[in-house]
Amino acid sequence: MYENIIDIITSNPIYIGIISLLIILMVYAIIKKIIKLIFFVLSFLIIYIVYLSYTNQTVPKNIDELKENVSENVEKLKSVASKSIDQAKNATKDAIEREIDKKIEKVLDK
Repeated sequence: MYENIIDIITSNPIYIGIISLLIILMVYAIIKKIIKLIFFVLSFLIIYIVYLSYTNQTVPKNIDELKENVSENVEKLKSVASKSIDQAKNATKDAIEREIDKKIEKVLDK
């Protein structure tokens, strides 16, 4: 079955042109995505280095220091985020309790 398809494609120059065009477009799309990924990673690293310079932290000299530094910052971010979430939960809980108390007082006053 596959031999028949290959024979049909190779026997007609229009099919060869269409297949070639599709292959070129696929290679172009793959290269374009790789270039976008490279730009994203480089921009992230530049922003990270600017952040380190702005906060007067040392810029990592090798990959191991970079991994360690990033993991430390991720842990700091996790702790700050969990504190913020807890504060938001408590504030929401307090606001809901106040609103419930107001509604109960309204109902009891009537």
